[in-house]
Amino acid sequence: MQPKNQTIADPFDVFLSSPVVANGAVYFGSGDGNLYALDSATGDLRWKFKAGDVVHASPALAGDVVFIGVLNGTLEARDAKTGELLWDFQVETSKQNTGWVLTADRKFNTPFLFHSSWRESPLLANDQQIRIGGIFSSPLVVNGVVYFGSADGFLYAME
Repeated sequence: MQPKNQTIADPFDVFLSSPVVANGAVYFGSGDGNLYALDSATGDLRWKFKAGDVVHASPALAGDVVFIGVLNGTLEARDAKTGELLWDFQVETSKQNTGWVLTADRKFNTPFLFHSSWRESPLLANDQQIRIGGIFSSPLVVNGVVYFGSADGFLYAME
């Protein structure tokens, strides 16, 4: 693939996710909350879909399914060809904080997290994001079981 000079996300976004390359596509998550799929030969955008929130973990691919861990405490399974959400799993600590750290649609409650301009506010917000069970780890799929860790202190195994 030749380097392309195209903007696919906010130029101030942070890409911490390592890509996964398979079946002619490059998949990666983003700090703008999207999962991207690019054509590996041309670099053209195939699709992008808004995940529940920020995606810093690298995706995992098993067959036609892309798995991503999301900072809001959700593991998402998406169709690799279309990006459509197949299912998601929300960790218990994330469920318990709905409407507090997270809004009803599982987005971070920004006014709550950044309620003051004091320098401690970002640190407190980061602490709250971790406490809801954010998924910073990359999923691993072995023999049909999806493994991932969460900031809630648990290792999950899902069939």
